[in-house]
Amino acid sequence: MSNWKNVNNWHWVSKNCLNWAQTYFAEQLVGLEAEKNGSKVKVTKIDEITGDCELNNRKSKIITIYDLQIKLNWEGTTADGTEATGKILVPEVAHDTDADDYVFEISVNDDSNDKSSIREVIRKALTPLLIEKFETFSEDLIKYHGADVHIEKDKLGTADATVRAPESVTKQKTSINNNTTSFSSTTSTKSKSSSGKVNTTTLDDVVEFQTSAHELYETLLDTQRVSIWTRGPAKISKEKGSKFELFNGNVRGELLETEPDKKIVQTWRLQSWPEGHYSTVSMTFEQGNDGVKLHVKQTGVPIGEEELTQRNWTGYYWRSIKQTFGFGAVF
Repeated sequence: MSNWKNVNNWHWVSKNCLNWAQTYFAEQLVGLEAEKNGSKVKVTKIDEITGDCELNNRKSKIITIYDLQIKLNWEGTTADGTEATGKILVPEVAHDTDADDYVFEISVNDDSNDKSSIREVIRKALTPLLIEKFETFSEDLIKYHGADVHIEKDKLGTADATVRAPESVTKQKTSINNNTTSFSSTTSTKSKSSSGKVNTTTLDDVVEFQTSAHELYETLLDTQRVSIWTRGPAKISKEKGSKFELFNGNVRGELLETEPDKKIVQTWRLQSWPEGHYSTVSMTFEQGNDGVKLHVKQTGVPIGEEELTQRNWTGYYWRSIKQTFGFGAVF
């Protein structure tokens, strides 16, 4: 991050908490025991925890963003005294995972004898205990690290009290509260190309943001962050070849190439464009001392759509990102 002050908790402040999460789950999960119909099982070790875990602050709101994969070891005995060991893989423990959506892949190291009772006690008695721990993680993450990304009001400098959100942000409160944003297009219905040939042009732009290349990269591809600045549900991911849909489907495309914190290449179209026609958008990140320049090149924009397309990028992407996360002045 650059060295500007986080006035009134306005900027997006992020803290990497992966190491803490690994220690936390080792303390919370190891030793958990469950029993059912005479069979017993206990978590003995955390084998591995991988993924991402961040705590973020934006406009005095603390947000947890994490996506973890947890592998753990267990040991147990059946009702007749047969000992067993094995592993449990939880592919996804994430900030947006509901209690009913957790997946548990259970394996037994030596399954030559009947270990069905052990599997049952894990499924029916142990996994509910694991879910309870997963469900309290977000609250504990904020409890232990919230002060590192958030400054309480009474501790803010008096000079900061004069800084206010841009007037345009205040004017947008109604649409933000309604959680809807309408992306402009030339027509409310799809237009088709009768000839199949579309005459196109190229747009070039350079946009400056007062943040790091990493934060901007995450803001453009992380599902939760995109949902915040588009003010609505966002279908997007960092996986190459994945499809994305934003602004209620008015913008859609496919992620062609990524180089973390350096480059994003995607196909991109407005719903009103000739059916089946996509442009190609290339975004490259130039990190500076106090911010990042985003170089945007869009090829394949239909002739006659260039002014509207540029206006949408400026208003619904760049201005919205800056207003939402405090990544620079808004003009």
